Amino acid sequence: MEKKLDDLLLKSASFYKNLILKNNPKFDFIKSAVIFGTAKLSPHFIKYFKRKGTKILALVDNDKNKIGKKLSRLRILSKEVLFKEFGKNIQVVIASVHYGEISQELKKMGLNHVFDPMFFFTLDCKNFNLLTWKNNIDLIFKNKKKIKAVFALLNDDRSRKIFTEIIRFRLTFDQSIFNKIKDEVDEYFDKKIIKLSSNEIFLDGGAYDGDTIKTFIRESKNIFKNIYAFEPDDKSYIQLSKYLNKLADDRIINNKIGLGKDKKKLYFTNEGNLQSKITNKSKTLIKIIPIDSLKYIKLDIEGFEKQALMGAKKTIAQHKPKLAICLYHHIEDLWEIPYLIKKFNKNYKFYIRHYTNFLFDTICYAI
Repeated sequence: MEKKLDDLLLKSASFYKNLILKNNPKFDFIKSAVIFGTAKLSPHFIKYFKRKGTKILALVDNDKNKIGKKLSRLRILSKEVLFKEFGKNIQVVIASVHYGEISQELKKMGLNHVFDPMFFFTLDCKNFNLLTWKNNIDLIFKNKKKIKAVFALLNDDRSRKIFTEIIRFRLTFDQSIFNKIKDEVDEYFDKKIIKLSSNEIFLDGGAYDGDTIKTFIRESKNIFKNIYAFEPDDKSYIQLSKYLNKLADDRIINNKIGLGKDKKKLYFTNEGNLQSKITNKSKTLIKIIPIDSLKYIKLDIEGFEKQALMGAKKTIAQHKPKLAICLYHHIEDLWEIPYLIKKFNKNYKFYIRHYTNFLFDTICYAI
């Protein structure tokens, strides 16, 4: 697998950008287009094409409940109506995490100009400041030395394969790689990697509505010392509190606080969903604290994982807690986060697992 990684990195950023252009139809910004998808990504594309001067004729969605409605003054059509109204040569930009499946559907229908979101997120990444999606190929080649160093840290062949294939996907958009690396076990609690003790202290950074806590309680057979939940989003905190109130377990401590390097207040998007994150400006300010001494730390905090780890430097150095940290919010997290943990404590063993058919949910386990 090391040779496969070396072979990928022997080429240049220009080589892969040209390969993407060669393997995809040319997008014509002068011609009109439609956007497939009406969820989180579509507003970003609507604004993007407005800046580019590209006319968006309509939106398309598979959700029957949305057909016939409007979003941003654009009609929402079914894919069948899309084909009948605009024909096979209309430019279709997919704005959905399920772009692989949607792309196959549209191409089977005979549509000739279908574009995955990664096409734009890579070739024009400066115009998309989006967590997970921003795909800067130049950044990979600027960090070849560190990427190879982290590859050498990984403790098993599966981790090395996943690491290499995610780099490959970032460079080539080969969607088939996810079939090779997707794991079906419980995220954060792979029994082959994580061994829970009867005296476990679990910190859930980005606790959302308690979904991971529920899994932890099941996997630990409800035998643990404490759970510390951290969730600064208003709506998610309410849902989390409802769940924890039902449990009525004094061992579980709920905190409407974010995690970071230092004690401070930062702006927060407060979206009421899994995408809430630290931002440069917002109506909402939240309290941030560094992590105290705990035994098992899980962080899924929408791109703020590295700062939270820096706030746990002493804990990691002195106590070597089990770590399950998301690696997918920023492209550089894949190598920067394991590298940082190793810098704090050289005694860790590192594993990487991936849990979806797209870029979300790549986890670094350090034990």
